[in-house]
Amino acid sequence: MMTRFTVPNRSTSTEYATVCLQPVRWWGRPLVVWLLLLGCVGAGPCGYRRLDTGGAFPPEVKTLAVQPFTNQTLRYRVEQRFTQAVIEEILRRRLPVVLTNQPEQSDAVLSGDILAVTTGQALVDNRGTVRLFQVAIRSRVTLRDQTRNRVLFDQPNLEFRGEYEFSSDPRSFFNEEDPAVERLARDFARSVVTTMLERF
Repeated sequence: MMTRFTVPNRSTSTEYATVCLQPVRWWGRPLVVWLLLLGCVGAGPCGYRRLDTGGAFPPEVKTLAVQPFTNQTLRYRVEQRFTQAVIEEILRRRLPVVLTNQPEQSDAVLSGDILAVTTGQALVDNRGTVRLFQVAIRSRVTLRDQTRNRVLFDQPNLEFRGEYEFSSDPRSFFNEEDPAVERLARDFARSVVTTMLERF
């Protein structure tokens, strides 16, 4: 039996298309269906996983202290926003590590330096108004094992780029509570944590 129904045509807002559905005879291929289902179960959701959820700290790192990032730029409070975003990103991933604010009592210490923040025009409308800005952040991130006194991760020139729409001049956007700043901080933190965990 064939079923017919009508759906809007995406090419226009007024035309409609008729779609015919033909029932699939699954009973003709039971072995193939079961093999596909077993493959999906064994590989998670059909072999797919989010890119920002993999990885973990080394097993010996059970407590972690995130030190406030230093700010070598003229951007106001940039180090506070990015440090908090990195902490929230680690918590969001539910990693098997306990965060502490006492570096001397932690297994590892994560530190960072914001070296440079630059902005540029990415999209201008017909009236010459800038609608989208490209932001580039250059930083240094280090993860040190306190108990063994060794460096677990050190990236002296970690660069992040993204495009954002700001409600004001991006040269002063860190002085305001612009939603784009929060998105920028979250994206930066996600990039930093992902890059670091991929090393382990």
